[in-house]
Amino acid sequence: MKASQWLTSRCFRSRAGRTVMTLVSVAVLPPTATAKVDETVVTFPAYPDSGTGVDWSVSVRKTGQPGSRTFELHSTAPQRENGPSSRTITESETLPRVATANPLFDALFAQAVAEARTNSVSAIQDEAYGTQPIVCACFETGEKWHYVWTRDLSYALDLGLAGFDPERAATSLLFKTSDFRPGVAVPTGIPADSLQIIQDTGSGGSWPVSTDRTSWALGAERTLANLDGAQRSQFATKALAALKGTLEADRIAAFDARDGLYGGEHSFLDWREQTYAAWITDNLSAMAQSKALSTNVTHYRAMRLAERLALEAGDEVAAKRYGGWADDLARAIDTAFWDPGAGLYATYLTADLNPRRVQKFDLLGNALAIVSGLADDQRARQILSQYPVAPFGPPVVWPQAPNMFVYHNRAQWPFVTAYALKAASRAGHVMAADRAASALMRGAALNLSNMENLEWLTGLGQFDDGPQINSRRQLWSVGGYLGFAIGTIFGWQPEFDGIHVKPFLTSAIRAQLGESSKAVLTGVQYLGRPVQIELALPPIGQPGGLHAVKEIRLNGKPLSQPITAAMLRQGTNKVVITFAPAKPGADTLTEVPIIPARSHDDARAFMPPTPQIGSATRQGNQVSIMIADTVATALDLALYRDGKIVPGQRAGEALIDTAPLAATFSVCYSVVGTDKTSRLSSQPSQPYCLRGEGAQSITSADPRLTTNPPRDSESAAPLAIGRGTSLTVRDLRIPAAGRYAFSIRYSNTIYDHNTGITNAVKRLTLTSQSGVKRSAILQMPHIRPDGASMPWRRSMNIVFDLEPGNFTLQLDDFFNMSDLRSNVTYIGPGGRSGPVNEAVIDSISIDNVMN
Repeated sequence: MKASQWLTSRCFRSRAGRTVMTLVSVAVLPPTATAKVDETVVTFPAYPDSGTGVDWSVSVRKTGQPGSRTFELHSTAPQRENGPSSRTITESETLPRVATANPLFDALFAQAVAEARTNSVSAIQDEAYGTQPIVCACFETGEKWHYVWTRDLSYALDLGLAGFDPERAATSLLFKTSDFRPGVAVPTGIPADSLQIIQDTGSGGSWPVSTDRTSWALGAERTLANLDGAQRSQFATKALAALKGTLEADRIAAFDARDGLYGGEHSFLDWREQTYAAWITDNLSAMAQSKALSTNVTHYRAMRLAERLALEAGDEVAAKRYGGWADDLARAIDTAFWDPGAGLYATYLTADLNPRRVQKFDLLGNALAIVSGLADDQRARQILSQYPVAPFGPPVVWPQAPNMFVYHNRAQWPFVTAYALKAASRAGHVMAADRAASALMRGAALNLSNMENLEWLTGLGQFDDGPQINSRRQLWSVGGYLGFAIGTIFGWQPEFDGIHVKPFLTSAIRAQLGESSKAVLTGVQYLGRPVQIELALPPIGQPGGLHAVKEIRLNGKPLSQPITAAMLRQGTNKVVITFAPAKPGADTLTEVPIIPARSHDDARAFMPPTPQIGSATRQGNQVSIMIADTVATALDLALYRDGKIVPGQRAGEALIDTAPLAATFSVCYSVVGTDKTSRLSSQPSQPYCLRGEGAQSITSADPRLTTNPPRDSESAAPLAIGRGTSLTVRDLRIPAAGRYAFSIRYSNTIYDHNTGITNAVKRLTLTSQSGVKRSAILQMPHIRPDGASMPWRRSMNIVFDLEPGNFTLQLDDFFNMSDLRSNVTYIGPGGRSGPVNEAVIDSISIDNVMN
């Protein structure tokens, strides 16, 4: 096996009182192979500063003939939870298989196929939905996860699993859709005949704190490309119904017309303190109101698919509606998330009145922006060059959170690496593709499975303090590996108009296929017609190059268009691809500095600690903000007022806001710290709010506040507002024209703060004396209990531009995931006992805020 890999390490040193950056090239040895007739031993180098210096090796023993070969693998690397260090895989003649001159490559592909087959089950089960198996010819999520989760399934299908079993893919996707429960009326604004994509249990009681259920569209799009005839028509009809219902509901509940974006938690990065500041855990309304790159990209993809399916169905009105939304959202994503200084899309925007980019970046969001066509070719290449990559693969986030265990933080996730590879192949970025491909093979080989996640520097399934949770044969990792081989190397890419044959072969990937002049993929099918793909391989050369496709032939004839069913025989079809000599790439990579492998806070790779504001005092037009932690005072501090940076004058441990501030306005401050050497920035501090002279509070005992049905006249505040109860406040006086923020001080401890389906989701309507109505959805997510006392938090803000006058405020039910039929068997609150949409209300705040 011929390959080489070089790591360029960025080092910082002080010279004559100045900080300078030097580039030092450090050789990272490639895997080396010692070949015998039937056995190969591949050695993988250790991380340069792992503290052990131990290289790991994987031996492969191959016996039998193609179609019935047996691979015996043995890894010397430590296995997760002391799992077996050996496994045996026998390929099936009826399933996809590859034949190359590299036994390890063939074995790892056979491993992915075997794990896809193991994950193909006749029943699924999760303790949250009872002890009895649920009959479903579905894909389960992994060795530790025997259920079907929306995002895991959808990304797995999109990456490469949909073609493995399209019928099972469709069944699994439809399992993740639902209508409303019997007796629950379809909310106003949602098509009566539509379905909802299920947002699984999650932060704050699920949707719409989390809104990445739209990732379902990616799996549906790939599944549709692998179906035909009545099966496709039936699935397309149901898919359109699910997309319509979901997009219309999210437009009402999560869309912010001020910036054209959707609120909600990151897609997949859903362990709150792993990727947000730690304070978010007890303030999930801020998470609901923040905007995430990845989630907005999945909304864009859902709109595009809805547009296409509506056109197929002859519904030009719906197609125009969703296509227009998609066009607008693409522009909004570009405007809001692109960070020109970093050359990357930011991971999320804050929940401030003026949302701003946080200096944190994630690989999935950026890769999805590339593969979804939101980033043009130049920007795509810039992203792939700028996103920091570790020696053995890219981390899922950058920078890392300090003193936080491995899970999303300090981790590689193979499915995200697979998306990075798809992005690199789309952009023609050789170095990023090579690093991603190497990471996928290394992780699958050393760990003898397609793991859920890996420690970010060593590529092991267990190192130091994590990953906290890790499952073998994780579905999206399996899908990612299949897509790497079938979709990227062999170029088999089903689309709506047929099979696009678009192999991406770098010199380094070519070397992984061994010394033979050909590599063969057998066992793929398109609409029931078998196809074999043969790569006529060029000689192995120096790494760093890209082999352009010279010619593609289908059954001996030149191919210059997508393959359709009409072009294929009922028997075996053969595609032969020949390549031109490699041309050197002109790519660069940004390498993660070589830091101690067990470091939890090295300033070169970790964010500074999040500052804390201890207090803020207001005297006239000036505000003094006290910083509570001494660590943050050693950083360069930036002061933000309602999301906008303001001049901040340091005065010991205080920051003075020197910008003029009218006394009538309520304002919220946050602080960001930046390391003086690495220039990495912290997460924003928890906002500290000061109410202005124009602020109002209406307690639950206020006589202007009534409920329907009426509450007991002798009941004391606070007030429980449950499902079916509306709240009305009359004679609410707005004294002057301006922008006003409405929020509720509430408690919701119905279930755990990190799971459940009972986020309190209400529609707030404000009606003027002239009858003008303004409405928006207000969320009151679960709160972590505080002993025996009732914990109080602020809901998300609803912002209206108002004229002076008297108004009536009304709070009514919208819906949450407990209203869906799919949760009738859920054992937690909102499940078997019936839907729940409840919070306890202490007071309503109305604040005059700055434009």
